[in-house]
Amino acid sequence: MDNVLLPKTQHLVVFQEVIRCGSIGSAAKQLGLTQPAVSKIISDIEAYFGIELMVRKNTGVTLTSAGQVLLAYSESITREMKNMVSEMNSLSSGGAVDVSFGFPSLIGFTLLPGMMKTFKAVFPGAQVSLFEAQLSSFLPALRDGRLDFAIGTLDDEMQLQDLQVEPLFESEFVVVASQSRTCNGEITLESLQNEQWVLPHTEMGYYKELLATLQTHHISTENIVKTDSVVTIYNLVLNADFLTVIPCDMTTPFGSDQFITLPVKDILPVARYAAIWSKNYRLKKSASVLVDLAKRYSSQNCRRRRQLVEDI
Repeated sequence: MDNVLLPKTQHLVVFQEVIRCGSIGSAAKQLGLTQPAVSKIISDIEAYFGIELMVRKNTGVTLTSAGQVLLAYSESITREMKNMVSEMNSLSSGGAVDVSFGFPSLIGFTLLPGMMKTFKAVFPGAQVSLFEAQLSSFLPALRDGRLDFAIGTLDDEMQLQDLQVEPLFESEFVVVASQSRTCNGEITLESLQNEQWVLPHTEMGYYKELLATLQTHHISTENIVKTDSVVTIYNLVLNADFLTVIPCDMTTPFGSDQFITLPVKDILPVARYAAIWSKNYRLKKSASVLVDLAKRYSSQNCRRRRQLVEDI
């Protein structure tokens, strides 16, 4: 096989930084290089491929169509290089391991503490970056490799063909209220149409189906407050007499005697939780360990919930 001289990885990093900063001068400052040095690197890359990659103007740079292709490939290459370094470090004592992943608030209240405690026992020096939001917010970062994986909820309309999906658990919804509310016997959603509700702020996953269910039972969107904060949901239910709807296996934050589950007889949707990552990147060891821990603690949490129900 003929030996092919490949572009230098560091040149690809410089190319990406120029695009990120929007100009050669700004990129030079960020990289600690001179502007002529950065200009030469870009010119060398263009000479290697024999095509213009960016248009230089006084106001900055813009990518050509060839530059857009190179950017996509170069980001994938440098991400895989970083993953390789992280994984190799995990095989040596004292090597730095890094992992980044996203999750919704309820996962942070329920599964995450056990996951992180066990993970840090295995990788005590690991550098972990945690991001809390709904899955819809994480999809771009999963696809370009900025996140190793994310935990979230799915629906049938999601386009996830380029993503690997590892199911964690399924959980039915329940309506949660303050303990101060009295409730005798089964009730319907329609009987709650004048109540104030608070739900997570997303149009994807099971909440899209949930909103449709609530509207079918004449619960107006005007009576629904949306937030990404579980603390806000907790306080609105406890102190402002709001109602919320959450998966029954995720009720740990609401498990105190200050809250009750209302006996709603209408059928509510089922939440399907999964761990998700890009098929374009090999899941590194540290991330794989966390996905396995998510599966383990999901199973434990569901068993604990079923036991509580049986005890009642």
